[in-house]
Amino acid sequence: MQILINLVRNAKYACDESGRTDKQITMRTTSDDRGVKIAISDNGVGIPAENLTRIFNHGFTTRKDGHGFGLHSGALAARELGGALTVQSDGPGRGATFVLELPYKPATPAHEDAVD
Repeated sequence: MQILINLVRNAKYACDESGRTDKQITMRTTSDDRGVKIAISDNGVGIPAENLTRIFNHGFTTRKDGHGFGLHSGALAARELGGALTVQSDGPGRGATFVLELPYKPATPAHEDAVD
């Protein structure tokens, strides 16, 4: 839930920073036999190509009051659950879409000891 809250909050900031009067955030869900995908799209400021490779890095932020932990921790949490967090943007002014993929069954941690 915290991953989704952060994605929606980031989409709101991106729309607010864009200065657009037609701000839009869309959430779409799809599923298949393996799991669910939740896509959060906005028509906000967009993401330059050079930032797409760094956006999930610890401490990376483009906001002056940001700390760069939200997307990093969200990506780590998704991975811990056996899923993934990805991003797509056509560049500045073109909005962005973040996709959270989660399996129906959580991943079994490799460090768990076998129980007899």
